[in-house]
Amino acid sequence: MKNKKIFVIGLLWLSMTLAACSPTVPTTAPTNALTVTVPPTEAPTELAVNFPTGKFVKSNSPYHGVIFNNDGTFSVFDGSSTIANGTYRVEGDTYIETSNDQNCPVPISFKYMFDGTNLIFNYVGNSSDDPCAGRRFDFNNVTYILSK
Repeated sequence: MKNKKIFVIGLLWLSMTLAACSPTVPTTAPTNALTVTVPPTEAPTELAVNFPTGKFVKSNSPYHGVIFNNDGTFSVFDGSSTIANGTYRVEGDTYIETSNDQNCPVPISFKYMFDGTNLIFNYVGNSSDDPCAGRRFDFNNVTYILSK
């Protein structure tokens, strides 16, 4: 029995010695590690390239306008009040409203032109088909001026 205890203690001591003297496992990834690139959930839009962003005021009303953000969101304001919010995307020279908080039907498209200062919108199709008076007021042959 004494020999068994000595044998077991010897095995434990040998195991601990070998574990303590063994090389450590590297904590960094090897240089040949596989890199995975996750594709974006949506194809990039042409917002940054073609469509101007920032604060724009109506040419005939400096207190009414639209703020177009780089992330594809917009806000319509009148004075210091925000009266509508929504999202948009751009395809070439066409601005497409994709959502809004006014229950107006979407998507709806407008051709736009921007000369560096003036942003002009015109309906694609017939504006009388749009049941939203506010949107017709803001986008039917309307010129906005970039606010500095």
